[in-house]
Amino acid sequence: MAHNSDVQVFLQDKHVLTQSASKPVVAVLDRLYRTTLFRTFSDSWIKLRINFRYNQAMDIMARFEQSGGHEDLEAAISLHRQALDLSPALHPDRPSLLNGLGYALSTRFDQLGEDEDLDAAISLYRKALQLFPASHPNRSIALNNLATALWARFTHAGQDEDLEKAVSFLQEALELQPAPHPERPSSLSNLANMLLARFQQSGGDEDLEGAIYLQRQALELFPASHPHRSFSVSNLATALLTRFEQSGQHEDLEMAISFHREALELRPAPHPDRPVSLTNLATALLTRFEQSGQHHDLETAISLARQAVDLYPAPNPRRAKCLTQLGCALRARFDQSGQQEDLEAVISLHQEALELRPTPHHDRPVSLLNLADALSTRFDQSGQLQDLETAISLNRQAVEILPASHVNRAMSFSNLASFLWTRFERSGRLEDLEDAISFHREALELRAAPHPDRPVSLSNLALALSTRFEQSGLHEDLEEEISLNRQALELRAAPHPARATYLNNLASALSARYRQSGQREDLEATISLHQEALELRPASHPDRPDSLNNLALALSTRFGQSAQHQDLEAAISFHREALELRAAPHPARATLFDNLALALKTRFEQSGQLADLEAAISLGRDALELRPAPHPDRPLSFNNLATALCARFGQLGRWEDLEEAIDALSQSQNALVAGHPSACFFSGNLGVAFMAAYTHSDKAMYLQDAMDAFRAAATCETASASQRLRIAKLWATHADSRHESALDAYYIAIQLLPRLAMLGLDLPSRHRALTSGSDGLARDAAACAIRMGQYERAVELLEEGRAVFWSQAMQLRTPMSDLRDVAPELEQRLRRISLTLEQGSLRDVSRDMSDCSQKAVSMEREASHFRRLNDEWLMVIEEVRQLEGFEDFLRPRRLSTLLPAATEGPVVILNASNTGCDGLILTSSGVQHVPLVLVLADVTALVNCIQLATASGSRDPALSASIRAHVEGLEQMLPFNTLQLLRHTSESRVMARAKFGGQTDDLQTVLAVLWRSVVKPVIQSLALEKSDAPPNLWWCPTGPFSFLPIHAAGIYLKTPECISDYVVSSYTPTISSLLSDTSLPHSSSKMMVVVEPFTPGQVALPCTVDELRRIEARVPAGKLVKLESATVKEVVSHLPTTSIAHFACHGEQHPERPLDSALMLHDNPLKVSQIMQQPIPNGTLAFLSACKTATGDGNLPDEVIHLASTLLYAGFRGVVGTMWTIFDEDGPKVADAFYEYLFRDNSSSNAEDTFRPDTTQAARALHVAVAKLRAEGVSFKRWVPFIHLGR
Repeated sequence: MAHNSDVQVFLQDKHVLTQSASKPVVAVLDRLYRTTLFRTFSDSWIKLRINFRYNQAMDIMARFEQSGGHEDLEAAISLHRQALDLSPALHPDRPSLLNGLGYALSTRFDQLGEDEDLDAAISLYRKALQLFPASHPNRSIALNNLATALWARFTHAGQDEDLEKAVSFLQEALELQPAPHPERPSSLSNLANMLLARFQQSGGDEDLEGAIYLQRQALELFPASHPHRSFSVSNLATALLTRFEQSGQHEDLEMAISFHREALELRPAPHPDRPVSLTNLATALLTRFEQSGQHHDLETAISLARQAVDLYPAPNPRRAKCLTQLGCALRARFDQSGQQEDLEAVISLHQEALELRPTPHHDRPVSLLNLADALSTRFDQSGQLQDLETAISLNRQAVEILPASHVNRAMSFSNLASFLWTRFERSGRLEDLEDAISFHREALELRAAPHPDRPVSLSNLALALSTRFEQSGLHEDLEEEISLNRQALELRAAPHPARATYLNNLASALSARYRQSGQREDLEATISLHQEALELRPASHPDRPDSLNNLALALSTRFGQSAQHQDLEAAISFHREALELRAAPHPARATLFDNLALALKTRFEQSGQLADLEAAISLGRDALELRPAPHPDRPLSFNNLATALCARFGQLGRWEDLEEAIDALSQSQNALVAGHPSACFFSGNLGVAFMAAYTHSDKAMYLQDAMDAFRAAATCETASASQRLRIAKLWATHADSRHESALDAYYIAIQLLPRLAMLGLDLPSRHRALTSGSDGLARDAAACAIRMGQYERAVELLEEGRAVFWSQAMQLRTPMSDLRDVAPELEQRLRRISLTLEQGSLRDVSRDMSDCSQKAVSMEREASHFRRLNDEWLMVIEEVRQLEGFEDFLRPRRLSTLLPAATEGPVVILNASNTGCDGLILTSSGVQHVPLVLVLADVTALVNCIQLATASGSRDPALSASIRAHVEGLEQMLPFNTLQLLRHTSESRVMARAKFGGQTDDLQTVLAVLWRSVVKPVIQSLALEKSDAPPNLWWCPTGPFSFLPIHAAGIYLKTPECISDYVVSSYTPTISSLLSDTSLPHSSSKMMVVVEPFTPGQVALPCTVDELRRIEARVPAGKLVKLESATVKEVVSHLPTTSIAHFACHGEQHPERPLDSALMLHDNPLKVSQIMQQPIPNGTLAFLSACKTATGDGNLPDEVIHLASTLLYAGFRGVVGTMWTIFDEDGPKVADAFYEYLFRDNSSSNAEDTFRPDTTQAARALHVAVAKLRAEGVSFKRWVPFIHLGR
């Protein structure tokens, strides 16, 4: 809204050149007669003619200032010209004649805005100044007049040099007017006004402080009875009000109001400047209302503004400014109460003001902008497009009129951008949105720091970028939005009165990013910012309802994540309070109705209280009534009402509710333009409604309609990846076993996973993004394909939808030699981006609310940079795929490219889904399906039993009994004789538990069940026989199978039957990981052994020293790097040159933060995230003689994130790890037997140059070593945990 308070500037011959100023006519005439026309000189005819015309001109000017009659002004100008023309060049009164005509022309400029009038006035004032030498007593007066005219031209045209010259001339005038010069107070006040103008132009705090200081000096020189004291008081009040608007110091506002009251008292009726003081006091009271919400201030402001308008009847030229101020006051009341008559009055007032400012009036752009703003507001309420089109047209006129450097040009760009943004919201025309962003950027450029309105432009641009992000999903828009809002907030430090607005803006941006990425810290920051904003808006604050609503929405979102009931209750309470503060007919009530309805519906879903649902439906109908067509938010209200009606249908089964819901959702869809981002959300809800109709009626048409709606939602490219994934999973769930589109749904969902965990994120963020909903997706997709007989497709879906974290990271290390030969520039570019993204993924993005704003802004810029780099990465990949022979470059592998993984032995995928369990055997010739009798609950029970059997410490007896009961049920699938042998007498079971720590018999049972239900069917399908030299086989377990010791399955009785008789088992996270280069390094092998017998804060591991001694006996000294009590830095420095790495130390698995899982070294943990940073080109084998090094993330098992898999990713071809805690004394035994077998071909010679162990035999070496440990009669708990991964 374009409006400003009056600033009054003195001409020192008592001429006042601003619209708001006037002068005591009698005093002016007295001074002019005394100083010019009646000095003693010859009574010639020329003098009489000059005197007559000049006096007549002054009389007519006085009459004009009372009546505003334009003919009087024209007559005065004509007489002034005649008087000046009669005076010779050296006439002693010529300076006064020049000033007189200059003043009259300046006055006409104020009325008509003709540039030539002001230019002519400035020229006349310059000539008058030239006639006064430096020592002339009246030179200061001429300097003041010229400065005032130049300031007027600056205000009109925005040329900075005019303002700078005006300031310079006034500073010179002040030097010529030392105290107690009678004109010094006027010059002080004028200079203060110009410094204030310069502050408003550039934002220099020293100008604002200087303006206040000079105004205070001027006021001290004006005694209480001085006729000009009211001007000085008024100007000081304006400067203080400006400082309040920048800093929020409440005492400045109170002093401004006090001074404006004093000025008003000094101008009783019929003082000609009383309307000016009425308007200024109204402005100050309106400002206080905006801070405190005291309705008395608002009503008083309106009353004062009305009085001012009444005192300036048409055609008085000052009436327009008073109309504008009254319009602003009524607009504030409309914003508070929503009374439509107030808005209509605002439009009428601005229309009248515009008529009083015809082209080329210098304030016409201000009236154009004000009227446009009011019409746009009416559009927001009624949806009448004509109002918006008129607003855009008026604003474009203002832009065309304002010169490039005008102080209001930035505001005109900003307003036009806002109107175009509104039209985009209504019509979806992308060119409007792009134009809006462009205009906001221009406005921001015109408000360079430290411009006082820069925060406004920062926030406006951020809002437009937010809209484009919602439309296109461009991450850089969201990141820039957050960065801009942070900058704006930094410029509105407490106690700035607008700080709450900027807190809310930043909170909204962070909330959007939370919805996109699911980063919990963004949600917590959103809530914190909204809470701070609410504290800044006490009970009477007019914007408190907005803060209540925003905080309530954020709390509802957190409730959806954490299910903390107090969050939901607080949200409902805040929504109700906001609604009470927005009494009818406030236009924002529709939004509040919708939001409270959603919160009540959520509570109904938790508690089942039908009253909440009924209230939600009622509120939804109220909101819809307040948004008649073509209101832009009507589709949203339709959607919200429909979801509540669907909920009631689900509760009561009333068919009419569902029919109304489907009709409402269809209308919401039809009201959106093609490609609108909300189409995803609305289509998803429509799909749910159609599924409810199908379930109720069993009519196939409803099923097809639902599938079509889900497909439209999941393929909506403008929606966020997280939202599309949610809908795609919903589609898959409903289509599975019902509709032929099920595999399409699963495939689309799986393809969205890399978008969630994009390479531009840091590692923890990528992991969290996958945690938000990927687990089980690939397994369910594969199960669906298996039921449809598409076994090859099942393998492809599992490979693409599992280990996304690793496959994304591995892409950055993809060999590109083939690409280098064909397109070296593309290869170089892709390698550069890969390296930068990999390094960026390791950055620390941890944040704290105590972080300084500069750090937050810097981190936002960094995040934005990597997101843009991710987009560039994807773009370059698409370029590569256009090359012949590279069509599948970095695409998910097809089965034909996966089959070579089974060249050295079959790969068995164990799939556990919600609909059953299956085995898929991959051989070099194809895929074979093995049905499994287990269901997901069975596998989970077996995992729980293993965890109980291997855990240390206390256990929940009830849980243990429940799990054991489930497993005992699974025992029934075992042959009767086997079952009888396994079920020892009660006495023997007690003895076994006493000997082995409590749960050994449970382990034996689990291994037996695994043999019978999982492994034996695979062995039979492969037609394998017992052998002393069994073949290799790789297990690729999914879901809970990942936590089961498949490699140890068997029935261990006097005549055991177990897996180790048939195969040498290895594990692999994915099939693709077996396809990496398996050639051994050409250089001779180097082995690094790290032992930590006494890690600070951990239980001692003395046997690790023995482990080292045994390894020393088998490896040439020149090939062995021994690190005892080593630091992380030492170990990391040796990794790139290591071929075999052996760690004997504590291992730590973090269930909640798997990337923090670590090997515990002497100084610090060596974390998964640190190991990932190390490319290990020579690595062939890693032996992790530590606890839990192959225990994955229970929340995300299909991502296979643990220490062993990390070393595979880092470059080791094979890894020995452990599934649970191992005994200290077992480490040396297993390691010694392992290396004895592995190094057997080197045993005859200890020469360094011949030491090249065949690490491809690592799985068989472990097979032999574990068999030796088992032969010692140790418990299952001790020999089972050792496993081999990789080649």
